Amino acid sequence: MRNIILLSLCLGLVACSANPQRLYQEQVVNASTPLAKTPQEALRNTSAQPMQIAPGWRPEQWKITAQEPRLLINGTPSNYRVFSVDLKAGKPFQIKVNSWCVNACLGFSKYVLVPYLILLDDESKVVGQGFGQVRGIVGVIDQDLTGQVDRNGTYYLIVAADNRNPGKQVLIDNVMVVGSSVPANGPRIQVGMGSYPFGSVAPFLVAPQ
Repeated sequence: MRNIILLSLCLGLVACSANPQRLYQEQVVNASTPLAKTPQEALRNTSAQPMQIAPGWRPEQWKITAQEPRLLINGTPSNYRVFSVDLKAGKPFQIKVNSWCVNACLGFSKYVLVPYLILLDDESKVVGQGFGQVRGIVGVIDQDLTGQVDRNGTYYLIVAADNRNPGKQVLIDNVMVVGSSVPANGPRIQVGMGSYPFGSVAPFLVAPQ
């Protein structure tokens, strides 16, 4: 039984320690999935999923994998998904995108897909885009997209992986050490997460307009 437990632990550590740069080169750069050169072309290469509205504490997650189409972002290919949402002119909106630690954050090396966001209107005109500011804790990060639109309509959010530097540390958090021999006010250790080309994301409109 002890050997089985040790083997399971080792397999978990190996699975969570996949080299992001090698994975990016093998499964993103050298992939055969459609590669869009513009956001407009990216919209044509896949279908949009309706965005969730105020889903509560447990929004539905969508996986971004090597099977998704790719988009060139500043010359860097990235897998992506597209979501649609109805917005009203002149009314402030807030779109939040959560991204979860891959492989349940097991193992010594922890990684997360860092979203790159592009918002387009129903005429495929880009009305907002960027890498945003990463916030969160070890386990889940989030980015926000806020603003107002000029006219009522259906808008499209492209959520792509930030592949500028796979493996680069994007977040450091202080995590409490737990155990039977550790006091309640015991020490904390710094744990970081690096960027990863794949992961699970949950975009949603924070509140109905």
